[in-house]
Amino acid sequence: MSLLFRAGLLYDGARTPPIEDGVLLIDGAAVQYAGPAANAPDADGAYVVDYSGCTVMPGMIDAHVHVLSSGSESSGDELRSATEDEALLQGVRNAQLALASGITTLRDLGDWNYLSLTLRDNIEAGGVTGPRLVCSGPPITSTAGQCYWKGIECDTPDELRRAVRTLVKNGVDCVKLMGSGGNATPWSNPEASQFDFEGFRVVAEDARRLGKMVAVHVHGVESIRFAVATGMDTLEHCPFRANGTIEYDEAVVDDIVRKGLIVSLAMPATWYRMTAGQMREARNHPGHLWERRADTIRRMHAAGVKLVVSSDQGSTGTRIDELALLIEYLVDGVGLPALDVFHGVTGLAAESVGLADSVGTLEPGKLADVAVFDGNPFERPADAINVRDVYKAGACVVHNGCIVVPNSDAVATRRRGHDGESE
Repeated sequence: MSLLFRAGLLYDGARTPPIEDGVLLIDGAAVQYAGPAANAPDADGAYVVDYSGCTVMPGMIDAHVHVLSSGSESSGDELRSATEDEALLQGVRNAQLALASGITTLRDLGDWNYLSLTLRDNIEAGGVTGPRLVCSGPPITSTAGQCYWKGIECDTPDELRRAVRTLVKNGVDCVKLMGSGGNATPWSNPEASQFDFEGFRVVAEDARRLGKMVAVHVHGVESIRFAVATGMDTLEHCPFRANGTIEYDEAVVDDIVRKGLIVSLAMPATWYRMTAGQMREARNHPGHLWERRADTIRRMHAAGVKLVVSSDQGSTGTRIDELALLIEYLVDGVGLPALDVFHGVTGLAAESVGLADSVGTLEPGKLADVAVFDGNPFERPADAINVRDVYKAGACVVHNGCIVVPNSDAVATRRRGHDGESE
C-alpha cells in the first residue's frame, strides 16, 4: 500500500533546513520520495493523509537508554529488587511509552541478564508493539565499578577480551564499556578511569574484530582521553569531570573532531528538569557543574563535534517518554540550533547506533520510520511533545497519541501534557 503525506513542514533528518509544503511518499515499508510538493512524482492510488498543519520528520532515535528501568526517583533501587519478569514488563511499558512519544529506535546501553535482547527479539517478531532495539546487554565494568551489580566485572586485559566475546556469543548488537566511575555507583568515582589505556585498547580491538561498535561511558578527563586515543565509536556523557569540577580539554576535543568520533550526550533529567533542586538532592549532582556542563556542550558544538541527543533514560528521574524535554533544554537553555538538535535525534543518531543505512533520514529506499508533530518544533521546541502519529516501517503504530495494536482497535497508553505528566 502506498501512502502520501502532505506536510506543513517536512524535515528529512539530514542537516538541511525543513521545507514548507512538503510531500512524503511511502511505498510499503520504504520511503519513495521526500521533498517539495511541486516535485513529487505521480502517486495515483496512494492513500493521502493531510498533515498540512503538522511537522513530519523521521522517527526519533534515543541512543542511550536503560529500557528495563522505570526512570523514577528510586529507579536504581527498583531494578535491583525486581524479578526478571517485573523488569521485562517494565521494558514492555517503556517501549510503548517511547513509541507514543515519537521514538522509533532505541539503543539500550546496559541491561540486566540480557533481558533487553528478549524484548528486542519479541518486538522484531511482532509479539509486542515497540521501537526497534539495539542492545549492548550487560555493561563491562570493573570489580565494584559503575553498575557492577548488573555488569560483567573485569580487571585484566584477558578478562576484558573474554567479556567482549561473551557478549557477542549472547547476541548483542554492540558493546558497552564503563570507562569511568559514575553517579549510579557512588564509590566508583566518576572522575577516575576504571581501566588503563591497555584495557580500553583491547575492548576496542576485539569488538572491532567481531564487527561490533563500542559505546563507552566516560565522565572523567582521563577516561575520555583513553576513549579518544583508542577510537571508541561513541563517547557517552563526556562532561570532562576533574578535580571536583569540569575541565574542558580543547586538545582532546580537537582529536574527537579529527577522528570523526561521536559524543552521545546521555543527559539525565537531573540536568534540566524544572524540579532541578529536588533532583539534585536525589542524585547529589553538584549544582556548580550545571552551567559548566552547558558551556562544555556549546564549545563542543562550536568545535564541530558530532553531538547525539540522548537521554540516559532509566537514570534517577529520567523517563523514557521525555526526550522532548531534553530537546527543549538544549535549544532554549543551552542555545544550540534547533536544526542541529533534531539532526542529533535522527540522522546522526542513526549513525551512532549503526543503522544509518536503514533509518534516521527520509531518503528513497530507507525504512519509513516517521513521527508527526502538531505544530512546529523547529520554532517552538516544546512542540516536540505534541506527537500525533507515528509510523514504523510504513505501518501506523501510534495514532492520535495512542498505540495501535495490529489487527485491533487503537489502545490508549497515555498522552502527556506540557508538564510531562499524564492527562
